[in-house]
Amino acid sequence: MRVSTASLGALAVALFLAQPASNAQEVSPEVQRLYAAAQAAQVAGRSEAAMEDYRSILRQAPDLAPAYNNLGRLLYNAGRFPEAVSILTKGLAINPEMPPARIMLGASYLQLGQPERAQPLLEAGVQAMPDDRFARMTLARALIALSQPQQAAAQLDQLIKTDPKDQEAWYLLGKLHLDLSQEAFHQVQMLNPDTPIAHQLEGEIMEGMQNTPGAVAAYKQAIAAAPNNPQSLMHLADIYWHTGDWNSARAAYRQVLAVEPGNCNAEWRLANSLNELGESPAEALGYLNSAIEACPSLVQAHAERARVLLRTGKPADALRDLKLAEAGAPDEPSVQQLLAQAYRALGDPTSAEAANQRFQALQRAMHQAQEGHAATVIQANQH
Repeated sequence: MRVSTASLGALAVALFLAQPASNAQEVSPEVQRLYAAAQAAQVAGRSEAAMEDYRSILRQAPDLAPAYNNLGRLLYNAGRFPEAVSILTKGLAINPEMPPARIMLGASYLQLGQPERAQPLLEAGVQAMPDDRFARMTLARALIALSQPQQAAAQLDQLIKTDPKDQEAWYLLGKLHLDLSQEAFHQVQMLNPDTPIAHQLEGEIMEGMQNTPGAVAAYKQAIAAAPNNPQSLMHLADIYWHTGDWNSARAAYRQVLAVEPGNCNAEWRLANSLNELGESPAEALGYLNSAIEACPSLVQAHAERARVLLRTGKPADALRDLKLAEAGAPDEPSVQQLLAQAYRALGDPTSAEAANQRFQALQRAMHQAQEGHAATVIQANQH
């Protein structure tokens, strides 16, 4: 995959303009005219004409290193990678201190299926130009091709740190972690496929692939092998809870708490399951009070306790919990929805309407993000 080389192009222009006047031929009016023509052709999208202008420059000034860089970049963008390698190699032989040419040469080698030759060139390029996205992304892809996942992940992490919305970096990082998890699963299976940890890992991978029946079966195998393992019990309970199987979730969370009393997440999710089933509010409140006492910053527990309090006609008490939940999760739509209910119950229609408006805005933003993601996936599948 080729990505934008715009930043490299800007630096290539700077390199050309900064070329020392060591040779009268290199700075002749004709060379300058050809350079201006090449730039104009590039702006007009006439890459072939720009390439021919750079070739004319090199015939007149064969030692003008930046011209090799600029021509090499055009050849790379045109997918003519063997020619790009030849031209960029010649330019670097004249002037090794051209990071853009080094990066483009590494990228060309990667496109030709030679990541081992690309790696040192790209690493040198990233060292010289640490903020260049193309260089770092291409290095990450070379490292992936060379089966160096940890090093590749480090490059992708840096890209995400620079731009948290870099979707390509997130995609590659996620795929890398998935590949690593599958390899880890393979190794665990090779050592002993019948151990609790092997079954649990299988369940986690199945769950990550959204294979719910496979995950449930794997977690049950892990529990059968080690009935008191709280991690396997919690995984099974959570998968029931996420799929809305409240009866199974209730029973599973009770198993978790039997072997791990005081598990805050198990307590509030058990209370939520009881609430969804319309069962005893007093029992649900007992679990929620325990969870909040042990984990006072657990937003979900405060929000769930507010639901129970609203259900039992205690909106003032619910409002206190909801204020704490809102402070911890200001962009959570369900908290705003509950706030609207509490304010209405307390006879405050103005605050109720404000909370409802906030709820509607957050819901719209969430739906737009989901629709945008779906459209991106559909578009990607059409290519």
